[in-house]
Amino acid sequence: MIKILLKTILSFIFIQSVLMLGYAQESGNADLFSEFQQPMKYPALTPDGKYLVFLSADERSMTAYESHLQNGKWTQPVPFEYINKLIARTNSEVGGFSFSHDGYTMFFHAKLSTGYFDIFYARKTKDGWGEPQQVGKPVSTDADLFSPAISSDNRTLFVLKAKPVTVGTKKEQETCKELLMFEKDRDDQWVGPKYLPAEFNTGCQETPFFAADNKSLFFSSKRADVSKEKKKVQDDNYNIYHARRIDENNWFYPVYVDELNTEYDELSPMINSRGDYFILNTKKTKKQPMKIHQATLPSDKAPAKTFVLTGTITDLYSKQPVEADIIVRDAVSSVTCGTYRATDRGTFSVILTQGRFYKVDFTKNNYSHTYYHKDLTFIGNQAEETFNVTLFDNVNLELNIYDNELFYPLSPTVTVFDSLTGRPLDSQKTVNVSKGKYNSNLNIGRIYKIAIESDSFEPYETGFDLRTDVVYSNFEKSLELKASRKLLTLNVTDSEGNRITPVEVEIKNLYRDENPASLLSLDANGDPQLSLRTGNSYELDVTKTGYTYFNTTLDVQTTTRETKNIVLDVLTVETKMIFNNITFETNSAELNAESYAELNRLLGFMERNPDIKIEIAAHTDDVGSNEYNFRLSDKRAESVVKYLVDGNVAKSRVQSKGYGELHPIAPNDSDENRARNRRVEIKIIENTTN
Repeated sequence: MIKILLKTILSFIFIQSVLMLGYAQESGNADLFSEFQQPMKYPALTPDGKYLVFLSADERSMTAYESHLQNGKWTQPVPFEYINKLIARTNSEVGGFSFSHDGYTMFFHAKLSTGYFDIFYARKTKDGWGEPQQVGKPVSTDADLFSPAISSDNRTLFVLKAKPVTVGTKKEQETCKELLMFEKDRDDQWVGPKYLPAEFNTGCQETPFFAADNKSLFFSSKRADVSKEKKKVQDDNYNIYHARRIDENNWFYPVYVDELNTEYDELSPMINSRGDYFILNTKKTKKQPMKIHQATLPSDKAPAKTFVLTGTITDLYSKQPVEADIIVRDAVSSVTCGTYRATDRGTFSVILTQGRFYKVDFTKNNYSHTYYHKDLTFIGNQAEETFNVTLFDNVNLELNIYDNELFYPLSPTVTVFDSLTGRPLDSQKTVNVSKGKYNSNLNIGRIYKIAIESDSFEPYETGFDLRTDVVYSNFEKSLELKASRKLLTLNVTDSEGNRITPVEVEIKNLYRDENPASLLSLDANGDPQLSLRTGNSYELDVTKTGYTYFNTTLDVQTTTRETKNIVLDVLTVETKMIFNNITFETNSAELNAESYAELNRLLGFMERNPDIKIEIAAHTDDVGSNEYNFRLSDKRAESVVKYLVDGNVAKSRVQSKGYGELHPIAPNDSDENRARNRRVEIKIIENTTN
């Protein structure tokens, strides 16, 4: 009884194992379109694994179909009209489909413009698939080429080339093909062919597929070989082989993939970019036509992990899509890892392989750049990311224009030129926003010259190069203008022409707060030399102890270099100095505020010469009576004495006297002359200096 029960249990386990194994085989190698009974060939899967095209052919006709992956299931195949029109044009001479990394470029072989099979591609736009374009030389030759397979970085292209021999019986002769490889150079041009090691082209080759990691190559091959289980492989069937690229020039040899191969032909191997599932073209029974199946790829044959970066690229201002270029580089070595292009919808998809730190550059000719950095030396659970990009074709340049010494804003004339044409920009593109601030709208991809002119400043020019990598839409540039200056040498002598040195010089800008120390230096002869701004006025004082002092106002109009002769008299008894800038209110002894500067100079004079005593003599014109003018001049002289005493000059050193109209220095026949006669004079009455 126990033996019978044990036997029953074992039988049950065996049956369940068989059923489960059958289910596992069925689910691991599932027919994608079980209701589609026609033979299938040349399936092509987009890297995202969501779109599939294939051909269905019988003895009479050939039709292309397409299907989409929706909610985990493939839609019922429908005719792919774009390819069907090509089939009609070429009399069914079309096939070998493959897609670029983003699914928007389709490669295939066809007889379109020549009498032999060549490689073509078409790009999908918002209006549908475009007209087929020939890949061209050096890929195109006068030999038949088939089944193109493009790498995810768009820099490697595998094709099949017909060998000059055929295989098979006379009834079913087949053109044998070899696998070739082309690569792009630094100028983005195809070069090659680059022949693979001989082990790749043993026997006949079909339907290559280069995985998203840019390392794993799958292809079908009809060759004598042995499997991993040391079983002999029949050379009259196509089987799946896998090879891994080591570096630019080296490969591991192709190996037979036991888990995918059967006793029938296996063709068109392909895998989505994530490595989730494997697609191949095969049949399960002798009578069944070739169909598309989904299988599980052995882990040791799985491509390296990849990371998918997707998003949209739009114009910053118009918000419209931008067909920008996308350049992927190794952030450490700056080696280009791949070049891509966004669709006319502005969408993009970039596949990055584990093992590098990447720098992705988004740009378009005459547009800005945006950079994306990603460290993928190790890829964790994150397999994709969305990164939306905005680019722009012009920038706003904000100019802040200042005096380079005093740092106050200026309002000069600003002209921006296109350096290539030499023409100034439209005035609307350069706007005076406020004092010292200008905005200019400039197109990227050009060099500009900015010319600035302002009265009393040296002309200024600078360049602005927008041909380099532009990242920001706003630039702020501070420009400092240099004041134009006049060099004025002071030749100071006494009344007999003897040179007086050294002397004290005080210079003050009457228009702005300029540092006096920066204006004064000594020339090679030791004479004072002034560097004065044009368009400005200065007050100049030249003094020396024991001498009269010199004061004047300098109006600087030109940059012409000059020498100014200044005479200082030795202080002796009876020396006189006239002060025209000491003035009073009309018919009053009250000092005008404008007199204080001159009076302060007189205070300085008294301080420098402590051994002198002076008389303050006040004079009037002839308006009014003699007596009135005497009294008025006396009071005015007393006002000056009071100012000096209040300024710490000893009362014993100054005395006052009014002379009325007795001593005119000009005829009282005009307003100008009368003004000259209304004056204050300083007379030395004692000098005890040795």
